[in-house]
Amino acid sequence: MELSLRRWKPGQLLLGWAAYWAGLVGVTLGPALGATWRAAQLPEGHGSISAGFGDAGFTYSVIESGVKTIDLSAPVSTVLLWVVGPPLLLWLVWLIVRERPGRQAEIATGSTARDALGPGTPPATEWRQREHVEPERVRTPNP
Repeated sequence: MELSLRRWKPGQLLLGWAAYWAGLVGVTLGPALGATWRAAQLPEGHGSISAGFGDAGFTYSVIESGVKTIDLSAPVSTVLLWVVGPPLLLWLVWLIVRERPGRQAEIATGSTARDALGPGTPPATEWRQREHVEPERVRTPNP
């Protein structure tokens, strides 16, 4: 199996995006997920988890037995660029370098798609032999 961006289909592009997002979540939120699990398993009153969105952007903190183990914050613009930026760039590069289905035949034969089509079927004989009818003048009643 050749891993060339040129030969990717739309489904493979979507899988690439999903792999990127899974990796992003694993790298950025992996430690936070572990601390969150530990704080959730502590007895009542010994663990605290808070997440928020406000003027500072996104914030997330975990406190385990009075010790702040995780304290994350990021502006909205940074989070948006990390989530949307690389998949958008991958899509743009894919659009530029991908192979187009009809382009291979044109390159191989040196003809255009219009020349590659057959002559087709002619119109029905009753349509070709139709008499020319003069349109009648349309009269509308006076208001």
